[in-house]
Parts: sequence; structure tokens; C-alpha cells
Amino acid sequence: MTMLVDWNKCVRRVVLTVFLSFLTFAQTFCVRALGSDKANERWTRAPRSSFVNVVKETCKSVVSIQGEKQYEVGRLGESGSDSQFDVYNGMGTGVVIDERGYIVTNYHVVNGLLKLEVVTSDGDRYRDVELIRNDVDTDLAVLKIKPKRPLQKILMGRSKRVELAEEVYAIGNPFGYHCSISRGIVSSIDRPLEVNDRLSYDNVIQTDAAINPGNSGGPLINVDGEMIGLNAAMREDAEGIAFAIPVDLVCDVVERMLRQSTAKMTHHGLKFRIVDSDDPDYPKDGDGYDCLIVDSVDAKSPAAAAGVKPGDVLISSNGYKMRNSLDFTCSLIGMGLSDVAELEYERDGTEKTTSIAFSGLTRAKGRDFELADASEKKKRYASARTVDSVAEEAADSDADEETPVVAASIPPAKPKKNRAEETVWKVFGVEVKTVNSREYREDYPNLQAVAIGDFNFAPGGGVMITNTSGKGLFNEGDVGLQEGDLIFGFGVGSKKEGQLSVASLDNLYYIAQHVDEFSSRDGGKARVYLIRSGKPYFLEINLIP
Repeated sequence: MTMLVDWNKCVRRVVLTVFLSFLTFAQTFCVRALGSDKANERWTRAPRSSFVNVVKETCKSVVSIQGEKQYEVGRLGESGSDSQFDVYNGMGTGVVIDERGYIVTNYHVVNGLLKLEVVTSDGDRYRDVELIRNDVDTDLAVLKIKPKRPLQKILMGRSKRVELAEEVYAIGNPFGYHCSISRGIVSSIDRPLEVNDRLSYDNVIQTDAAINPGNSGGPLINVDGEMIGLNAAMREDAEGIAFAIPVDLVCDVVERMLRQSTAKMTHHGLKFRIVDSDDPDYPKDGDGYDCLIVDSVDAKSPAAAAGVKPGDVLISSNGYKMRNSLDFTCSLIGMGLSDVAELEYERDGTEKTTSIAFSGLTRAKGRDFELADASEKKKRYASARTVDSVAEEAADSDADEETPVVAASIPPAKPKKNRAEETVWKVFGVEVKTVNSREYREDYPNLQAVAIGDFNFAPGGGVMITNTSGKGLFNEGDVGLQEGDLIFGFGVGSKKEGQLSVASLDNLYYIAQHVDEFSSRDGGKARVYLIRSGKPYFLEINLIP
């Protein structure tokens, strides 16, 4: 059988094949030439994961804490009575909780540390470090430095949202290696932990993220960069067993410590609760983060006077964004009774602003309320009176005027002056001079009426500290009364009857004589009401040494 060949078709195929080969050669040549021209350029990298950037930002909120600790290595002498000490370098980690230089860490990190130094993420070193307050029961401490520029505070999460097997990361300075990252999971939630005879927890977070000496006080974060715990301990005889204090507990304790030490003159009457996006009370236009909602407002408080109501969503305070109660207390740091906090909040979908005046005081019309003369003062000192009884007298004397309540006066003792001075020096550790009513009016014309919390005072003078011994109840712990402080009141307990006016040395002597009696009330705590640098304050003291 003869086959016919289609020569035209064959020619076309050959031509097509040659043409395609030429195109392939040309393309290869062009690509190589282009590659040769850009030989010095870096290869294009795939985009980094978002978590890499999260860690970078979180590390800006982590500081290194360094210092020296002294420990006993033996005894010298025939009797072995002379101790021999050595010094080793201590290290730990801290977390920035406020841009002005407030840092939280474990108390065991700074306890006994000499020559304390804080190193921030940008390498700045600070040797002027102040221990603001510590809480031995939870092994937490708050430090303060004076940064050259605003620091970046950590993003707080909620430990109540932590889930078993959740991926977590520990950040710290193990063995001095700054900002080291280790990864793990949540191995257990609400784990009871007994660290030693003094320290135990009910609900720590257990993780297998590597934690070593130097990690203590650093954050345990989730994949969103939120701190969910503060790394605190590891089990030395095991591998991959470490523990972190839940962030909810950290925030509660730190908030209380700051309120007691740096924001103590800002009673506002607000109580809050935190709601997240799953809560029915979460605002419709929320940004997905936690919100701080007013849970209750004390009657007759500064916040109530400012018009704040339960259910209001707090947006900002003094320009600081609000996510939790710690944020709110931080926004009040450094403020006093004469200051006003500017609040921004949302109610029924509408944003509102208001101002909270911490004095919360409506002054008398036409005149300043005071104990006008010596005869009136003497009459009121004749016997101890309650706040209500003195207030009734004030109302009777001028019914048309709105007058603040006067604290209960103290019956004066009649000792010799030198005996009173000796007793006050022995008990309180101070020497004082009496500032009479006329002197007080001249020196403090704007403080004729003072409100602290629910208690209103109309000082009829006071006692000014002229010398301190460094001992006594006024110098114990972190109380630190100073020369120049003018004491005008003394408070025992939470009732009005326990708020006592101090207008003379005799009044302070009376209190010194009854310290044992007062110490049996309110857990042995008391308040000293005073004026320092023209501003009213109160300091908490412990009547039980």
C-alpha cells in the first residue's frame, strides 16, 4: 500500500519547531542578562510573620534589672562569730506598666539587691531607681525610674481567657542575655504552687516555655503580644516546668500598691469591671479590646458630683486610654485634692466628657468656715463630740450657709508642755510647733475647708513638724513625714467619729497617749492628714510597730 507524503505540512512543522526554539533561546538569554545586571541585589524575602513584629514591640516594654547581692560564705575567728561575706551579680527582668517609668517585677528580684540598675530596651541605664512599694504575699514590687523619654508600656491581657495548650512566649534576661525569647504552651491553669514556707499561690499558670535565672519578673505573652502572666519560678529538679503569676492578679495588686503610694489623695468613688467583646454590655462600636465599665458610683463622691453613672464606658482619663483599673489609677499618679481629672466616657452610644474634682467640696457662702475665735474653740474642746454633733452646731449658727462637716475634736490633755513634747518625740519621732488659727488662715487661705474622701475638715490650725528622729510611728516603713509638714487631722477606722482634728501640740499628745487603744481598731492602721508644699495629703501609718 503506497502512502502519500504531504510535503507542505512537513515544511510547516519544521518552520514552527525552529521558531519555538529561537524564542526559548531568546528568553533564556534575556533572563540571564537581567540577572547579571542585578547581581548585587538581595533576593526578595517572603513577608515576616506578624508575630515577629509583635515580639519586637513587646521587647520595648521589657527591662533588665541588675545589681549585687551579698551572701554569707563562712565565719572567721576562733569562736566563729565573725561572718565572712561574698558578693555575686543578681539579675532579673521587669515590665513597664506606665510610660513615666513605673515597672513591675518580682519582689525576690530586688530584695536585698545592692547598687540597683535598670537597663531599658534601647540600652539606657538608670541607677537612680526607687522602690515604690512591694507586696511580700504575692512576690510583687513596683519600681520607678526617671526615663529620658516616654517608655512603651506592656499590653495587658486577661488571664481569665487563657486556655490549656495555648501557645505562649516567655521574654526575659536569663543569665543576663537581654530580651531572650522562649516558646511553649500553657501546661496547666489555676495550678496551686507552694514556693516556700512564706510564699504560695492558688492559681498560677504552668508553662513549658524555658525559664531560667534572670527570667523572673518578665512577661509571659500570648500570640497577640498581650501579657497573660509574670514569670516567677521554675522547678529546679525538672525540665519544662515553670510558673507565672496570672496577669489579673498582677494588675489588682499593682493597682492597689500604686493607689496607696502615689495616687492616695484621689478618692473618686468609682468601682469598675472589665468587659470583653463577648460580654453583652460591650459597646457596639468597640475596637475589639477590653473595655472599662463603671460598675458602681459611691453616693456623694466626687465622681457622683461629676455626673458619672453605672454603665458608663470609660474611654480615657487625663488623656490616657483606659483598658483596666490599673490604667485608671496610673492616670491619677501625682494628683492631689486640689487637682481635677478629665474623663472621657460613653453613655448610650454618645461620647461625653466631665471633670472630677477630688476635693468634692462646696465651700461656705460669704465666708470660710472655721473655728472663729479662741472662746468658740475652747467651748468645742470641752468634750469630745462626733462629727454630726459639731455639724449640727454649725448649721444652727448659720442655717442659710452650706457648710462642710467638721471632724470630731479631741479633748485636750493638761500636761506640762515639756512632758507633751517628750511623749510626742518618743511615740511619733517628731518635734512640732503649734500653728494657731490666725497663722493657718494667713498661710493657707485656700485650704480653710478640706475634703478627703467622705470626710470634710475645717482646720482650726495644726502642728508643723520642725524635726524628726528617724524613728517612731511617723518614720516607720515608707511613711516618711518630713520637716515642714503641717498635720491637721488623725483618722482611726472608717467612721466619722474616728476622724480627729489636730490643732495643737496638746491634741497630738492626746493621740500619743491613746495609741494602744487606737491600735486595736481597723487592724492597727491609721491616717495622718497633712499639708505639704501647699497641698493636702494623707499618709497611712501602722500603729503596731
